[in-house]
Amino acid sequence: MTSLIGELFATFAAFCYALGSVATTKNARTEGGGGSAVLLSVVLTALLSAGLWVFAGPTLAVTNREILIGIGCFVVAGVLGTILGRVLFFRSIELAGAIETGLMRRLIPVFAALLAILVLGEAITLALGLAFLLVFSGVGIVILAAPRRLDPSSQHGAYSTRDRNAGRVLALVSAGSYGGSYTMRKFSMNWLPDPLAGAFIGAVTAMAWYAFAALFNAGYRRQVRELFRRPAFWQAMAAISISVGQTAQFVALKFTSVTAVAIIGTVEMFISAWLAAFVFKTEARPGAGFVVASLLALAGVTILALSRA
Repeated sequence: MTSLIGELFATFAAFCYALGSVATTKNARTEGGGGSAVLLSVVLTALLSAGLWVFAGPTLAVTNREILIGIGCFVVAGVLGTILGRVLFFRSIELAGAIETGLMRRLIPVFAALLAILVLGEAITLALGLAFLLVFSGVGIVILAAPRRLDPSSQHGAYSTRDRNAGRVLALVSAGSYGGSYTMRKFSMNWLPDPLAGAFIGAVTAMAWYAFAALFNAGYRRQVRELFRRPAFWQAMAAISISVGQTAQFVALKFTSVTAVAIIGTVEMFISAWLAAFVFKTEARPGAGFVVASLLALAGVTILALSRA
């Protein structure tokens, strides 16, 4: 069971991110937007990781030089993931919806795996390769079925073509940023092997960015002001879910490979779709093809978990 800690935390993180996706969509439709949820989630991530570190953080036997290098690398990871990845992630959902965004963001494992091989020297095992094949076969089925499954004239497909295209582009850039952040987080742990510290540093990096950007941008100033107001229910739900998910993902990277975490993270799109369609009813119900795709993804993650057991 100990060997599955990373995979379990990665699966929990995928669920949290999926819940955050759907909550963001609900917030955009009921409250007219969700940009401030990004900053709220950053602050919550800092508070959560700091609190957990106080009660459960390990004692680190590292030198001052290693700590400084680790902090620097975690700052870079924070820029890639917490700033670029998360901001674009929220915005792409608002423009294209949880399912559409999920389709484009499935490239995260591709970016992450390639960078992990180049930077970290990770090897693609038979189990990883099979899991990758099964999960992306499921993704392929969903992508091919998407034009038939999503009816633009329905209330669930009520996004303009321009907004959807913009959302897809932002989701693609977000995927590359997240893939790079996965690799950089794992790389940072060579010097500072504490996932809670990494989550905290990444969040503080994002908070510093918001404080700086607010000096020059009215939109960022508005988000900072809204931070001190009582959040709407779905805004708070989105922020909490993403914060817990990111912290769990940091822990997962401590115990397993970048590629494994990225592959497991791909099932977020399936969890998100089921939550959106059947629990929160913000998207059209997926058809039989999506069921098959979900089963393929589940099989891939199961093989990956069994190979680590």
